[in-house]
Amino acid sequence: MSRPAAVRLALCIALAATLPVHATLPAQEPDAPIASGPPAQSPLPALRVYAAAGPDAGLEYDLAAAIGAGPGAVLFVHELTRNVAPLVRALDLIGDSHAPLGLCTAVVLLAEDRNEAERRVELASRSLRLARPIGVSVDGAEGPGAYALNRRATLTLVTAKDGKVVRSVAFTDTGRQDLGKLREWVDEVTGPLPSSPGELRAAALANLPTDQASLRARAAHLALELHWRARRNAEEVEDRARREGEGQPRRGMGEAAREAPGATPRKGQAPSDETLRELLRAAIQRDADAARLDDVFARIRTRAGESAELKAQGIAMLELMLSLEYGNAAARDRATAQLASWRDGR
Repeated sequence: MSRPAAVRLALCIALAATLPVHATLPAQEPDAPIASGPPAQSPLPALRVYAAAGPDAGLEYDLAAAIGAGPGAVLFVHELTRNVAPLVRALDLIGDSHAPLGLCTAVVLLAEDRNEAERRVELASRSLRLARPIGVSVDGAEGPGAYALNRRATLTLVTAKDGKVVRSVAFTDTGRQDLGKLREWVDEVTGPLPSSPGELRAAALANLPTDQASLRARAAHLALELHWRARRNAEEVEDRARREGEGQPRRGMGEAAREAPGATPRKGQAPSDETLRELLRAAIQRDADAARLDDVFARIRTRAGESAELKAQGIAMLELMLSLEYGNAAARDRATAQLASWRDGR
């Protein structure tokens, strides 16, 4: 072999020897964690959310402003699927358990089609029995730009305190295995939940607003939330009664409760008249006092007295209330007395 040819061959061998080195340069692991959400210690950016259901239904508001300087946890839903349900439900329950510590929680759906998103979150919130229905970001599928949300994530959790981000976590494979960590990350911004009632009461008092306007606003919101929950529960009662009347399986308690020996047979049915339906919801509230019940049953008599059809609906709805033992003892006593009065022609 000539010398120039030998030199060329040596150069080719040397070049080939370098190729494996370049081919094995470090690459990102396929399962490496991805980043999503604003960095820790940055100010919590504004977050415009539309409430499709719940006590704030129809309102658009800044969730970051609602959290303020208190502890907060926002769960962004990039894909509303069955797999995300455990974490969505868990955060909603934590919102209840940690409320005395001033925690504000929210679940926010990201979606291109806002109208479709509003319909989906209302159904999903009802199905999951959420105390705080899922909201819809007004900034589309990307969410607000300041949050730097990664569309490769299924969920993104952002926790905050003192107006600053504490932690941003992206989930790509969600499930019950993440529930323990979710609780830890919330405790990180609220502190541990007190175990004694006295300590819990002290924590609740410490987290109340000090200025009168904010305190009144908080009280009004809680009143609306309680009203919404009571109405939702009453609607579920009516829905269950309707299904039983149509011979559909009862959900929740099971057949054993319905067929227990000595159980009161089901009678009556929910009214079709919207006014009577509202009055039935009010009559079966467990915390209804004597004055409230006097007013409700007076209105029932007035409405039922407007026609024979409405009176028949009133009788059927009180029979339903008694047979299913809904409402407190005082309400059931009034229902019994009212039925007797109607049957006597009064």
